Formats: sequence, C-alpha cells, structure tokens
Amino acid sequence: MNRALLYLWFSLLRRRCLSFVRSLRRPTTLIGVLAVASLLGFLFYFRHEKFMGELVRNQSLVGGALIMLAGSTFKGFLQRGLLCEPADIEFLFTSPFTQRQIVMYRLLPSYLFAALQSLVFLALFSSHLKHPLLTAVCLMLFQLACFHLATAAAIFGGSISEEAHHRLRWMMLAAWFLITALYLRVAWDFRIVPAFCSSPLFQIFFYPALTVPDTVNAVALHRLALGLQMTHSVSTEQLWRNLLYLGAYALAAMGSLWLLLRLKINPFEAALDATTRVSERRRRLQDGRRIYVPGESAALSVRLPKLRLFDGLGAILWKNLVTMRRCRREMLLAGMFVFIYTGFFTALLWIYHDLAKKAGAATLYEERGFTTGIAAVLGMLAFFLQRMFPFDFRRDGPHLLNFRTLPVSPLALTLAEISLPTLLCLAAQACGVIPLIIFGKFDWPTMVFMVLGYPAVALALNVVWNLYYLLSALKRVGPGSSSTAVGTLMVVALSFLVFYPAGLVTVKVANHFVANPSLGFTLAAGAGLIVQYSIDMGLVLILARFFKSFEVARGA
Repeated sequence: MNRALLYLWFSLLRRRCLSFVRSLRRPTTLIGVLAVASLLGFLFYFRHEKFMGELVRNQSLVGGALIMLAGSTFKGFLQRGLLCEPADIEFLFTSPFTQRQIVMYRLLPSYLFAALQSLVFLALFSSHLKHPLLTAVCLMLFQLACFHLATAAAIFGGSISEEAHHRLRWMMLAAWFLITALYLRVAWDFRIVPAFCSSPLFQIFFYPALTVPDTVNAVALHRLALGLQMTHSVSTEQLWRNLLYLGAYALAAMGSLWLLLRLKINPFEAALDATTRVSERRRRLQDGRRIYVPGESAALSVRLPKLRLFDGLGAILWKNLVTMRRCRREMLLAGMFVFIYTGFFTALLWIYHDLAKKAGAATLYEERGFTTGIAAVLGMLAFFLQRMFPFDFRRDGPHLLNFRTLPVSPLALTLAEISLPTLLCLAAQACGVIPLIIFGKFDWPTMVFMVLGYPAVALALNVVWNLYYLLSALKRVGPGSSSTAVGTLMVVALSFLVFYPAGLVTVKVANHFVANPSLGFTLAAGAGLIVQYSIDMGLVLILARFFKSFEVARGA
C-alpha cells in the first residue's frame, strides 16, 4: 500500500467525519441518524432476549452469509467498473500509482466498514454465542472476502461486452435463485416448488431427466440440514474446529484478495464510465427526471388511449402510466423487493399454519393475534415503497410551473398526480393480503379495518412526500424564496406523526369498552379511520394550496 494513498484516505476520512457532524444541523439528516441510533439502542437494550438469539441460529447465519455473498457479487457485477469520486478520477488516474495500489485504496473504506460491522455484531449478539470473539472475527473475514469478490466482479463486468454482461447477469440471477430454493428447502423445510410438482403425473413431463423435487429430497442434503440445527453439546475437538473455522475464513479473505490483485484487466476506463454514469444518475434524480440507462434505445411514442377515463385531467394519469411503463428497470427492482418482502411473511405464515396443524389446532385468539401482526407488518410496506414509486410531482420537477397553465383546479391536478403511487402501493400490499386471507384467521371487523386502513396509510405518506418535494423544489428554483429548516423539519416529522392522532383516538375509544373487547375494537377502529381520512383530506388540500401558490413564490 502506498503511503501517500494511505495519508490521502485518512485525510478524506477525517474531512468526511467533520462534514457529517456539521450536516447534523440539517433536520432531515438529524432525524435519520436518530432513527438509526434508536434502532441500535433498542436492539442493544433487548440483546439478552430470546428473539435476539433466534437471529444467530445456524440457519439464520447461513442465510445471511448467502445474502451477503450474492448481494455483493451481483452488485459489483452490475457496476461494470470501480466506482470512484470525480476528484479521485482526476487525481488517481493521472498519478504514478499502480493498479494494485489503486484497488487497495478503494478497498480501505470497505475494510473499515467490515471492522465496525463486526464490533456492532459482537455487542448485540455476544450473549447468545458460544465463541463470540471468534464469530465476530470470522464475520469480518467473510465480509472482506465478499468485498474482494465484489471488486473483482466490478472490474470483470466492465471489461466485457454489453451482450455478454446481459447474459451473465441473468445466468447469475438464475443460479442464485436455485441456491436460495435449495437453502430454504434444506434449512427451513420450505418448498418453493409446489407439492403437485413432485407427483408422478407431473414427473412424466420431465422423464427421464432428474426433477427438482428429486434433487432437494436427497439424503445427503437432509443430513446437511441436521448439521444446521442448534446444539449445546461441546466436542473434545472444539479448539481444533475453531482454529479450522478461523483458518478457512482467513484463507478465503486472503485468497480472494490474491485473485483480485492478480487480475490483468485494466480497471481505469471502466471506472471512468461507472463514475460518470452514477454522477449523471444523481443529477437526474435531483432534477426529477428519468434515469438514463446506457445502451437503452430512445422511448417510442405511445398511442393515445381510447378510454374516456384518460380524457381531460385523466391525461395526467396516463402520462404517469407511460412513465411507469418506460421505467422497466425501476419497476423490476420494486417488484423484486415486494416479492421478497411479502414472500417472507407469506412463508412465515405458512410455517406457522403448518406447525399449528401438526401440533394440534391452536386457539382462535392466538391465530387471530398472529394474523393481525402480519397484517400490521404488511401495512408498513407503504413506508418502504415511497422511493420506488415516484410517479407524481417528484417526476415532474422541470414541468411544475407549466402545470399551472392547465385549465384545471389545483386540487384535481393534485389528486391525479398522487393517484398512481397510491394505487401501486395498494397493489403491492395486495400481494401479501391474498395469502393472508387464505391462511390467516381473523374476524370481519379486522378485515374491514385492514381494507380501509391501507389506503389511508398509502395516501397520507404519498401526500407528505410530495409536499416535502415541493418544498425542496421551491428552494432550488426560487431565487427569492426558500424553505426554512423549521419547515423542513415539520414536513419530515409529519411523515411519522401523521398517524399519531388516529392512533390516539383509537386507544382512547378502546379503553372505554374494556368489558366488551369486540364492540370496543369495532368502534375504536372506525373512529381511528374517520380521523385518519380527515387528516388525509386536509393534507391533500394543503398540498393543492401549496401547488397553487408555487408560481407566485417563484416570481417573488
């Protein structure tokens, strides 16, 4: 490692730390840091609880290792080159540094992240591990190996053609899907392949080839599954086994680094392309424009719809639908996230249903409580989808002032803008609600509350995020006006506190009907929904009012 590059990294790290401390004066950054600190504090406070021990079971650790390995390799392959800062491009690539020195310089932040991650893991899960220090060191070495593979994949991905990269990308996805299916079957006894695929009638279509159910039902894989189960027996060869584990992880980290440094591919040209592409992506996102995908052909014109729904003001909805259709990569990533999110809780619901069936019928109260918990978690999905479905004012940054000239009311245009993201959030939640209805157990008031509550949550969050974007856009384009820090803090905090009045009313009403819980739940849920929808309508009016005064603010 070159000493000049090491000194440069330390100087930049110190400067970034100071910039991060100064950025805490911004309300949005402060709230984000406090949220992460609160989550870590919550986990540290309950670090001795049983549910924390379930996170470090052998099955969970193997699953996490697969996610780290697959995610780092695939992410690096998609970068198609080392990702550097524009200043690094101008300084490093024109200086007399070797390829290995530049690669090591880019790996230094990853090494620091791996060390900090291992310390956090040790602080949270040390009480549930037999050898916590050994496990933390092995985790750090495995993370280093993942970073080495990601860097090698990025360099290799930038040296091949676009066609070869496209084919290898889908081959990697297919391979990791098979590995995930095998892991779920072996470690958790969960079948992605339906049961009817193992029937003799279905195997006729694949005769005489070996079918997937025959593969996952092999005796050797079931023996491997027994090894993943937690055990408290201490072997006499535990010391040698621990040394073997440590040596294997160290060998993986050193071997991956050796292979990375032995690459004969020139990473400079690919790194320049990757850095330019990421900078352009960041600039387009700030301007509210669609992300440019290299190699993608120009979007063709779309035929005008024949439905009367898209006439007049419906043209805004049609424009957002066309924008969504052209954002195929963003929609594919959002669909994968929704599939993983809903699929995990669907699998959890199916496992609970299967275990309850094997152990005897569970009580109706327990089944309804478990189903209600899954329904509440599915309602949280709308919080994660706000950045994935920005087909509203956030995509129309350069055209906000032009919309003021349309012969429609600001309220109607606001409703047309936020309708598509709200519908997309509800469609994503429906992917988890359908299995919940099939396997879950809940009464009709709970179902009605769930059907009416999801739209209220999605609508409130979409309005708050659009209001926040309009404030940010006003700060960028308005020469005489800007959003104050107090106003920004109020908007960001509103995304969390907008549900507090409805929750408070629900709890207050439910406390008056303790003797009759069924009637109390129905009345409390109804009162909470009425309050929440009233708040949503008020937020929509505020958003329309603010959009109406947007032109006046710019001309001030």
